[in-house]
Amino acid sequence: MTWRAIPVGQGYRSALAPSGPDTGTRLVYRCLAGLLLHPDTPVRSRELTRRAAHEGVAVRARYAWQRTRAEVVRAKLVTAVAEEAHRRRRQPAGEPRDMLDAVLIVGAEAGMTDRAVADLHLMMFRAILTPLSASLAWSLLLACLHHTRATPWPWPIDDIARESLRHRPVPWMLGRTLPRAVDLKGTVIPSGELLSVCPYLLHHDARHWDSPDAFRPERWADDSSHGPYLPFGTGPFSCAGAAVAHTLLIESLTALTDHACLAVTGADTRAAMSEGNVPRPFVLHRTPDRPPALHAGRR
Repeated sequence: MTWRAIPVGQGYRSALAPSGPDTGTRLVYRCLAGLLLHPDTPVRSRELTRRAAHEGVAVRARYAWQRTRAEVVRAKLVTAVAEEAHRRRRQPAGEPRDMLDAVLIVGAEAGMTDRAVADLHLMMFRAILTPLSASLAWSLLLACLHHTRATPWPWPIDDIARESLRHRPVPWMLGRTLPRAVDLKGTVIPSGELLSVCPYLLHHDARHWDSPDAFRPERWADDSSHGPYLPFGTGPFSCAGAAVAHTLLIESLTALTDHACLAVTGADTRAAMSEGNVPRPFVLHRTPDRPPALHAGRR
């Protein structure tokens, strides 16, 4: 993530570049890099993981030429991680230090090959980065569009995050194969059928939500007036990392809004369908409430 500081009057304005969801992906990756692959992992594997986060492997790239390049990076990354998995099997570290160690433990129990371990690691890598980065970008975009004054946001960060996850849930469809027949108001769906639910439609159902098409973080001040809400799924099949993802989203938003006012340009609230419901590119401007100490410690 690159910050560009521009003097504006008595303060400073910073624009995140690249824009929108790309920056969100980079920010999330920087926070989690050491957990995805431990710092002691060979440089080549860590560099390929960084490129995967930056170059369209984690979140599908917009253009065909970018997607072609991303496929090359993806193939190199899977090969490098498979080699690292083979090395770690021969020299186990003891306690798990990163996600690859955790996948190796599961892989050993399931008899997975090194390549299968690498494929699973990549799948989890994408499953972590895509929803987190997209949710962060949606929260920033929607909150800035609905509060255009040069003052801090008037809503609690947690309410902004929850309303963004309701208004623009990242998963478009959630599907499960039924282990047994289910009767839904007289319609019997036999076991073995795939039952899919659309969180977006549930979150915008006017029968259960007041003004569902409006972005209103204040609605979360009263927990008794909510309709069906499943940005991470629900029941026994809900995302195992939901609580961690929500915490990371809250902490990222808090860090970005701390002692600063935010604004966006080039905004478009139409979703760009990729691995999920992700926002189109935009530029985020961050104006601190005090000028940065450019020469701290100097006399």
